Amino acid sequence: MTEFFIIAFFIVLLVVYLYFGYYQDYKRNPKEFTKNIIGMPLGMLAGFFGLNSIDEKLKKWANSSDLKKKKESEK
Repeated sequence: MTEFFIIAFFIVLLVVYLYFGYYQDYKRNPKEFTKNIIGMPLGMLAGFFGLNSIDEKLKKWANSSDLKKKKESEK
């Protein structure tokens, strides 16, 4: 039973950390925030295991909106 409370405590701690740490970023741009939250850990794992091509694809996917903004500003 104590294991349940310990796990629940850490889950609540993680949720509170994510809420207060990233809520403003999420409000600013939810799509970009989701891409960063998904792409960053996967890219780090891919780079750690030597899968550089997957890492580069994830970087392009996560930064696709930045590239579009740069192209629009150049025109």
